[in-house]
Amino acid sequence: MKAVALHASFAPFHVTRLRCAQSLGEDLGHQLVSFQLADSQSDYAWPQVKDHEGGLQSMTLFPNRNRWSLSRREIRKGLRSHLNDVQPDVVALPGWGASESLAGLGWSLNNEKATVVFVDSHPFGNDNSRFKEWTRGLLVRRFNAALVAGKLHIRYLESLGFPAERCLVGYDVVDNDQFLIARQENEARQAPVLLSCLRLLPRKNALGVLEVLAHQAKEWVWIVAGDGPDLSALKEKVAALGLSGRVQLLGHVPYANLPAVYAGADVYLQPSLYEPWGLAVNEAMASGLPVLVSDRCGSRELVQEGVNGFTFDPAKPESLGSVLSQMLTLRDRWINFGAASQLIISKWGPDLFARNFWQACEMAIETRRSKKGPSPFDRVVGMAL
Repeated sequence: MKAVALHASFAPFHVTRLRCAQSLGEDLGHQLVSFQLADSQSDYAWPQVKDHEGGLQSMTLFPNRNRWSLSRREIRKGLRSHLNDVQPDVVALPGWGASESLAGLGWSLNNEKATVVFVDSHPFGNDNSRFKEWTRGLLVRRFNAALVAGKLHIRYLESLGFPAERCLVGYDVVDNDQFLIARQENEARQAPVLLSCLRLLPRKNALGVLEVLAHQAKEWVWIVAGDGPDLSALKEKVAALGLSGRVQLLGHVPYANLPAVYAGADVYLQPSLYEPWGLAVNEAMASGLPVLVSDRCGSRELVQEGVNGFTFDPAKPESLGSVLSQMLTLRDRWINFGAASQLIISKWGPDLFARNFWQACEMAIETRRSKKGPSPFDRVVGMAL
């Protein structure tokens, strides 16, 4: 079997997953070719990954280009040309809304190739109008199998008419070993340190956290790693609320430096009003941290209440304030919480992605074969995309 996996541009965690899948595929007699549209993306400051770097069999469709500088027409033409050259048996695509996903789905339908969709979308972050959901359903049902982030995402696909039995989990994983820390209790530190690694967008809810720290959780120090449009507003609010001594804004932190940031924290906080998954939760758990995770995040399923952390309602400041207070009363158990985090996340690593990637590919091919050929509607969609 020959498979192509496509991403807009490779993040470090994409490379980790794909290398693991490529290695397993070689053992199974399969071939994986990884495509990235471009080697940079203006909204993410990932290190550039060149073709075949680190042994990854990869192709950059538009070298030395920013993904967002590419037109839909360029993407469609370039992707279809490369797929024609490689001639995969199955194509794995990132969702169903981006230009590259639509172009890849169209090529697959026109060429009667199997498709896998990578999914970490869920209802909290979508425009759930009937027309939008109907349109999403039409698209997602054209795929043959899905590799999803977790249970919440399977339920969402079911609501769009996609069979749950053709969904496998394990899409959103990181290299746990990169973040593994053997933690010891730090008795010298007086103020407990809360950490969040966030792109500073309104939906990340950083401004809401400041209000809670100022009025309900005055014992905590908060470290924020990340950059984004809300950075200036965050700085202004820190000063206005008198939190300059308790809030540290690190700005952008290179991915390779993140383990040291996690090592300096006591508890991890993911406060988002919406988050498809929240890979920083995986990283924090691999680092041995207790986690407090918004119940609007897909990664909430990694939280075992009272075992490795708690979930809360990000729309209610008192909910976050309550779990922060509760964590303080459990300070003597943080090492145990962190150990539980590491145990839980050990089952969510690149090996899970690799196993279920190839299982999804096999399922997609079998599903495709079981059909008597493309439906008239498939042909129409393929031509339109």
